[in-house]
Amino acid sequence: MPKKIRFESGVHQFFAAVDRLRQRLDAVTPADARRLAAWARSTTVSYTESRLVVYWESPTTGSMTVPLKNARFYTRGDRPADLDAETTRDVTTGDTHFDPVERENASFFDHHLQLALAQASLFTRHETNAQPADSTETGTGQDLQRKTAEAHFHDAWAASVDVWSINVRKMNEACTAPEMRYIRSQLGDLSGRRLLDVGSGLGEASVYFALEGATVTASDVSEGMLDAALRLAEANGVTIKTVLSASEDLGLREEERFDIIYIGNTLHHVDITKTLDQVLPLLKPDGLFVSWDPLAYNPVINVYRSIATEVRTEDEHPLKVADLRLMKSRFGHSHTRFFWLTALTVFVWMAVFQRRSPNRERYWKKVVEEADSWAWLYGPLETFDCVLLRLMPFLGPLCWNVVFIGSHPRLSDSRYVS
Repeated sequence: MPKKIRFESGVHQFFAAVDRLRQRLDAVTPADARRLAAWARSTTVSYTESRLVVYWESPTTGSMTVPLKNARFYTRGDRPADLDAETTRDVTTGDTHFDPVERENASFFDHHLQLALAQASLFTRHETNAQPADSTETGTGQDLQRKTAEAHFHDAWAASVDVWSINVRKMNEACTAPEMRYIRSQLGDLSGRRLLDVGSGLGEASVYFALEGATVTASDVSEGMLDAALRLAEANGVTIKTVLSASEDLGLREEERFDIIYIGNTLHHVDITKTLDQVLPLLKPDGLFVSWDPLAYNPVINVYRSIATEVRTEDEHPLKVADLRLMKSRFGHSHTRFFWLTALTVFVWMAVFQRRSPNRERYWKKVVEEADSWAWLYGPLETFDCVLLRLMPFLGPLCWNVVFIGSHPRLSDSRYVS
């Protein structure tokens, strides 16, 4: 597509997102709709290296880039003449049609508009994805700022990693990766099964599942992470699909059902209820929901968290027993498995005897990358943990991580609106 046409299409889509949001706000808080309109009038847009650069002067001066490489645009003559019925209305016949390209771009530009508004601190009280008064959908300015901070943090992380050096199988099958080893044992044959990886990060799990035969869609709030995941897939000779979105507003259609939804080390960063409201309609009735996350109670790991402030985000909220109860209530059948109780001695060893700074290294990554050198210590401790937890299951919440597996999803009344 010629550069000029791509630029004009990008500008059109961005301001179409502004108009969609303005209409939603106008139905709930007209004053916010007027503030949004004033912000839009203060913006100018330029184009450089396949990116839109949006500048604004109200309420404060600022700018944000919108990369267009993940956006899709029609070129002249390639717009399909026969579209599936859903969202685009023919003004002459009244028929509705679904345009897959326009739908995908709406999600893409709506997301980037929210990031821009959060960066501009335009909304601090009201909901920028507000629905009419009878809707239960929420999305405060605080939510947008959190998502922006998460995206920036993980973009920087992704930029620091050489994905070609990642051994995908080792990262998922190492002795010090008990969560993934257990999850893999529960999933069975993945050949031909559709899997959604929410909060996919660098893509180690997405690519691993693809290597095992699954058809994988990876979503993340960080474009840098998704780029890394695509490069990692290429390095391993597999293909994955990526979707740029936060877990609370995936924007995927319910027709895109998955056999497995996997959320690894992500729920403690997001609103769990909203995330479940988004993902459960995408799970087939006989599908599996699988997640693993850190827990809130272990004193050793809490000391680590208080020190390792530079390799973690401020919004993290390790799971509590109440969160596990909430998750259990959303499934007809579910079970949990706990990991890392006395095995956390490995972290203590890294800090005390090896004197390794938790702010210079991500312990939870290093312990997997260096699995071979930790087998002598971790192996016996894992065996001891299994025996201890079997005899005293009430110690489970004191572990570092928990795996949750659910089936037969129960959809809440607050299903998302496509």
